[in-house]
Amino acid sequence: MKYFSIDYRSPPSGMGQIIDTTKPEKIGDQYNYILIDYGSDPHEDISYVMTKYFFSNQAAQEGWAGPIMTDIYQYLRDQGVTHVHDGELAYEYEGGNENDFHGLFTLDRWIEIMNSFL
Repeated sequence: MKYFSIDYRSPPSGMGQIIDTTKPEKIGDQYNYILIDYGSDPHEDISYVMTKYFFSNQAAQEGWAGPIMTDIYQYLRDQGVTHVHDGELAYEYEGGNENDFHGLFTLDRWIEIMNSFL
């Protein structure tokens, strides 16, 4: 499975990572994940095999990814992501058919929920 794992830690952890469970976790000293980040200060994180940075002065000023979410959605789709692990969002949607298990949402359902915040 290929999923996007939201990371709510403070910078420089980025917005989250794309994780492919069919591939090894690490290649050498690097995590075999794609780090997703955004803002107005593009950078690479050498802890990951790749960093996808979404440049946006507006997102940096507002302090959230809202202004570039449609670009992020498309990138996740282009990368073949099928699910999103969002542990924080799970608290609001736990117990119903909203997520598969402990915060694992289908990509389409997560997009639908995130669009309600835009």
